[in-house]
Amino acid sequence: MLKLRPQKITFILSMTALCLVIADCLGLIAKAAGHDFLGGLVPLFDMDEEKNIPTFFSTFLAVIASGLLLAIGLVRKQVERPWRLWIGLSVVFLFVGMDDFIAIHEHLNRPIRGLFHAKDIFYFAWIIPYGLFVMILAGIYGRFVFEMPTHIRNGLVLSATVFLTGAIGFEMLGGKLFESSLFSKTAFYGAMTTVEESLELAGLIIFIHTLMRYIEDVQKNILVQLGGHNPLTDAKDETRLPRQRKQHPRNSRQGTSR
Repeated sequence: MLKLRPQKITFILSMTALCLVIADCLGLIAKAAGHDFLGGLVPLFDMDEEKNIPTFFSTFLAVIASGLLLAIGLVRKQVERPWRLWIGLSVVFLFVGMDDFIAIHEHLNRPIRGLFHAKDIFYFAWIIPYGLFVMILAGIYGRFVFEMPTHIRNGLVLSATVFLTGAIGFEMLGGKLFESSLFSKTAFYGAMTTVEESLELAGLIIFIHTLMRYIEDVQKNILVQLGGHNPLTDAKDETRLPRQRKQHPRNSRQGTSR
């Protein structure tokens, strides 16, 4: 049985994210010194680029979150408890992972900008449909989240706040700066991008940690051992007891017949 410890996994993910942020900051320093490539290392760790190590890590986090949500949903379905919202959220995070990897939102900027004549904080126009989708999700999941145990609810709210502050809040500020040729691709804009991506990574890690805490504290019958509790072994032990008891009456009847 696989043993997963939320604190240990969260620590590993957090340290990995921190290393990537430090590498990106070193890349910003290299750019300021006139070294935009540096043997390929700068673009490899640049958080403002696509299909590099930070992108793969962000996609990896989203896929982990999607898998945990799917596991919770499938178990909820087996015990006839609300499960569709878990599965739906799993699909959402799977899309988030795909979007990180192939940058779907980037391809929406030009057509949506032309449609709404978007500028200033909405220069990165993908924010408009994605923001509306987030509001729809908030309406669907609001009651669901606030019915959770307090520590789970707080974790979910915190993760969403941190992630959206980076993904939408700082993206809006970045769009305002990027529209101006004075700030486009400057060190200041690069620093804002680093903060934006760091918040997104932090939000995903907090969300993953909260889901693991939910499995550990609430959803104990998921067939993954969290900590020292093994629900599968306990279930097997309980099924063995009735079988042993059924043998005693047969033995007693055989003894009387003799």
